[in-house]
Order: sequence, then C-alpha cells, then structure tokens
Amino acid sequence: MGLFGKFKKEESVQIVDTGYQSFSTPFLKVPSSNLSLPFIDERYQSRGYVPFGEDNLAPQLWNQMYYSSPLHGSIVDFKVNAAIGGGYEFNESRMTPKQKVDLYAFGKKISIKKTIKQITFDIILHQRVYFLTVIKGGVATKYDRVSPDKVRVNKDKTIYSVNSDWQYVAKIDTYQPYKKGCADGTYILCFEFDSIGQDIYPIPSYTSALNFAFLSGELSYLQKANIQNSIFPSFAMMFPKRPQGNEEMELIKQTVNKLKGAENAGKAVAFFANNKEQLPELVNIPTNDNDTLFTQTSELITEQLCFAHTIDPILLGVRTTGSLGNGSDIKQAYIIFEKNVIMPLRDQVEDIFNVMLDLSAIDTKLSVMNYQIINETIVEVDSEGSAVTDALNSMSPLVATKVLESMTPNEIRAMAGLAPVDGGDIIKSQIPETPQF
Repeated sequence: MGLFGKFKKEESVQIVDTGYQSFSTPFLKVPSSNLSLPFIDERYQSRGYVPFGEDNLAPQLWNQMYYSSPLHGSIVDFKVNAAIGGGYEFNESRMTPKQKVDLYAFGKKISIKKTIKQITFDIILHQRVYFLTVIKGGVATKYDRVSPDKVRVNKDKTIYSVNSDWQYVAKIDTYQPYKKGCADGTYILCFEFDSIGQDIYPIPSYTSALNFAFLSGELSYLQKANIQNSIFPSFAMMFPKRPQGNEEMELIKQTVNKLKGAENAGKAVAFFANNKEQLPELVNIPTNDNDTLFTQTSELITEQLCFAHTIDPILLGVRTTGSLGNGSDIKQAYIIFEKNVIMPLRDQVEDIFNVMLDLSAIDTKLSVMNYQIINETIVEVDSEGSAVTDALNSMSPLVATKVLESMTPNEIRAMAGLAPVDGGDIIKSQIPETPQF
C-alpha cells in the first residue's frame, strides 16, 4: 500500500517505494482485497516475524479507517469517552507515605492521564497494548508505550520486532517479552487479548465491517469528484447545421445563457429560422438516479458499522428507518451498550495498569470511575403530557396562564420531560398561606 509508487516483493513482504519519506503514516492506498479478512499465516514468517496482513500493513490500514470513516471514528471516540470519561482513582487507604510518593512518581513518569486514553484507543482499535519496560532488581523502573501498529511478532511469540515504519522495514529492534523473574534489562510488556481462531495477532471484531468503513470514506470523495468533474444538463439543443460564422455562434450562446438561472425560470423563448427544418431540436436528458444508490448505501453502512461495534445507532443520534426514538429508548440502549461493551473495556484498562503498578512494587489498585454519558435524568414525555403541551400552545397567553395555575408543579415538569420532585403534586393555590400577624 502506498500513496504513490509501485509494489515490489522482498522476502515475501511487499515494500513500497513512494518516492518521498514518511514515517508511520496511516494514509495509504487501500488494497482491493477483502478488508475484513487480514491475511495472517505463520508459515510465511520473514525476517523473524509473521507479516500482519498480505502487505504487512493491516494495523496501519485500521488506523487509516479511523480517520477516513466518519461513523467508525465517531464510534471509537464514543467508546473511549464512555469508558474513561469519568477519570480514575487509586485505593490509597493502606498506603504508606513512601508508597504514595512512589505512586506520584509513577504517574508522572508514564503521564497517566495521557497514557490511559492512548491504551484505551489501542484496545479498541488493535486489541493489543505494548510497553518497553526497563527492569532493575526485579522492579520495573520505566515504561515507554509502543503503538501496536509498530509491533510484529514471530510465530512462537519469543521475539517481538519494533519498527517505526513498516512501509520501509529499515531498522528493526527486537525485544523479548517480559516474564516474571527476568534478569535486568529492557523487555517488551505485552497485553494481547484473545481472538477466536487466531493466536499470532488479535483481530478486533469491528474488522467484519471494514469494507463498509472504507465505503463510508469513499462516498464523500465520490460525491465531491462527481460535482467537480461532471455536468448535469437537463436538455440538449441540437441544430441541423453548423453555425455560419462567429456572429451566429455568439448569438446561440447568448440565447442559451439567457435561459439559465433562477431569475429566468418560466420565461418564454423564441427561435427563428428560414424554414422548419433549420429550427433547433430540444431533447430532454434523463436524470441520474445515483442519489438513490447513495442513500441506500449510506443506510447500509450505518447499520453494519453499528452492528460490528455492538452499539445502537440511536446513541449516535442516528434514527433508524421506521423508528423516531425517544428518551426511554436511548436510556435502554445505553444500558445494554454499557454492560456489553463499556464495562468489559474498563476492566481491561484497569488490569493493564494494575499489572504495571505491581511490577513497579506499588501496593495499590487503579479503578476507572463509573461514568454515564446518558443517565437516568432522561425522562420520556408521555402522550398525555404531549397532548397538554399542544393544547396550551393553541391557547391565548392569558388562557394558557390560567390553565397552568390549575396544574401541579409535577404536571408542568412532565410536559418539559423533567423528573418529578417531592411535594410537587399539590397545586399552588391549594397550599394554605401562613397567617401574617
């Protein structure tokens, strides 16, 4: 894959000669193969690693899809914010002052606020998280995150290869995976989540919809190209003879131009000729029905991407055909999404940091705080409240005021979709006034 240039084979790995230098760019030429099925076969191990994808650039392609597909990128961002948007906390109840100092130093070394967001993206997009870890005296003293797209592994998972840009395969650094009891040195700390039927590289479940993610990015470009490179006349004007000189040609242009634009809509036009055979013929051109194809494709893309990410489109503000949706639908959809996707994702983030804390000999646990983008404050407006609202809107302001005075505060709040409050079921006029002395 490459922006410009040709493929060339080198030891079973396709290398790209682009003619200019770039590093770890995710913006590559997308291959024509099935994007949902990255090719991984341990029998094709080359240079000590198993290529990830037919051109060894599958992770780079996944990064590109995040940027090029609007819906796919939005879903990933939504997942990240839903998982860690509430922040994190440490259990410091049993920590000594020295341990608290060590914890503070740990957080500063790894820039924990930034790192927790990065690894959440890594889990969602790649199902892999890596850190280069320095071990001294059995304790981890340094962590450097490595982006998963830079990491490849051999079939036995005994050697991990790290390269800044796998387009060129210029300089490869190799590391052994960290195991408990390792001698002092630099290792790669690996967190790789299980993938059904695949032991070399984990494959995220959303890859089943990558072909649709590619289409969602290409549709906008196709529309742009159509508008820039196409003309859309509604009729053709055919003349029985060639214009006799520049003067006649200019007269025809002026006549046609005077019929264009909204200000000339409905105007009559007259053509003169020496005989009937010399009059121009106006022929209607059939309109292009690609707009229907675009609409159908767009709806299919939305459905399939949401299915692959296990998220209801209503959470992203997308209304499915035949369903307008309401407050209760959104709340129910978010509860299902949170229990099936967000809570397991938080557990994965917590496990990674707690392993790192344990390797750093810090006796505490990190907890990702509960955070609900959509919570119980959403209340559905029932049909009765909606009917009352419509009736009030049809009244004069004076009459509507009188009607409101006869309603309880909770009845008024229900019309606005707000939750009831204590003591809100009594009409203000029914509340006895305190005697004044």
